[in-house]
Amino acid sequence: MDARAFGNLLGSLALLVLVGGWVLAVVAFLVIGTETCSEVTVPVVGVVKACQDTTAEAVILLTVVGFGATVGSLFLWALRHVLVVLSQIEENTSARR
Repeated sequence: MDARAFGNLLGSLALLVLVGGWVLAVVAFLVIGTETCSEVTVPVVGVVKACQDTTAEAVILLTVVGFGATVGSLFLWALRHVLVVLSQIEENTSARR
């Protein structure tokens, strides 16, 4: 496997990391970002409905996981670009000999 073929694999992997990372970020947002309610018995008042909203944590998780996926895919794309350039340099130098 030469550098160009490996670079093509890295391009596909970069796209997979970008799309897969954002899909996982959205799934995590939907799973965590819910409102849960429960009934609590307070001695003086009686039964009270207590709700907890986790939307803020879900938005932070969405942002962090999505940003990580974007940075990871950009790193793979840059590595692919370096490999393709090195492959072209190799082709040009071998053609001149």
